[in-house]
Amino acid sequence: GLNPKVVKYCVEKGILITPGCANPSDVEQAIENGLEVVKFFPAEQAGGLAYIKAIAAPYVGMKFMPTGGINPKNVKDYLAYDRILACGGSWMVKSELVKAGEFDKIRELVKEAVEIVKESRGK
Repeated sequence: GLNPKVVKYCVEKGILITPGCANPSDVEQAIENGLEVVKFFPAEQAGGLAYIKAIAAPYVGMKFMPTGGINPKNVKDYLAYDRILACGGSWMVKSELVKAGEFDKIRELVKEAVEIVKESRGK
């Protein structure tokens, strides 16, 4: 979420902060505090990329980092939108893989995600 006191403190101290926003009021508060990037959560549950585009339209300087429901099937669509700075996805580091110590599998999933980003961003 976006706690105005925490955001203000971080901005004053030069601490990077990316608060969670889920509606235009949250984005307004972020802008009021001088922020240019916000986390958008829960992305898919709140309406997905279409909702982010609708929210982003009047806030031309704002970038978004969506999380929540992002997966290998939809991440390319998010990354194709120029106002998306990055995406988060728990599919890369599933708790059961961590608990089982399957770090090779996690490494492969992260590698696949990096390739998706490179492909989506033309790099």
